[in-house]
Amino acid sequence: MARLVATLGKSPGGIAETLANLSSGNYLAPFETKEVKINELIVIRTAEVMESYYFLKTILLCCLDFTNIREVGLPFDDISSPQDFLTVRETVRKVLSTGDYLDFSGGRKAITAAAVLAARDVGAHLVTTIIDQSDYIRMNKRYEELKERALSVYNKGECLSYFCDLMSSKAKTIIFF
Repeated sequence: MARLVATLGKSPGGIAETLANLSSGNYLAPFETKEVKINELIVIRTAEVMESYYFLKTILLCCLDFTNIREVGLPFDDISSPQDFLTVRETVRKVLSTGDYLDFSGGRKAITAAAVLAARDVGAHLVTTIIDQSDYIRMNKRYEELKERALSVYNKGECLSYFCDLMSSKAKTIIFF
């Protein structure tokens, strides 16, 4: 079993799509595809995207029935010094192992760059999920409409099917290494 470590931005659906596509074997890779058993999701986030993190937890519970998720909060909202870059790289390196997966689709570019370097340091797979721009725009509108309700879901019985509108059926996941 492997862990999926993911950088989170303001669109939480992408991480859920990566998890779903890896689990079902629905991805492109330079090797033969197979279903990937993900036993834990670790989300790298800043305080700025805390709301997205809670919405992601709702999507995972309601749409994928996945609950083994934990967060790693960064002490800043963006990298503003070489030391910040090193902090992100070391933080991500501590939670990744050889054979794990790093989804670098979301978040600030400098943060994802540091995470990618950490993944390469430990021999983790690099993963991204691409969402069609029209779907991305539609999902961002739905996010704004649903966020108040989604942030108050604490168990499966409170789920509503339209939380899954924040996932795209046309999302394309790619593993590079």
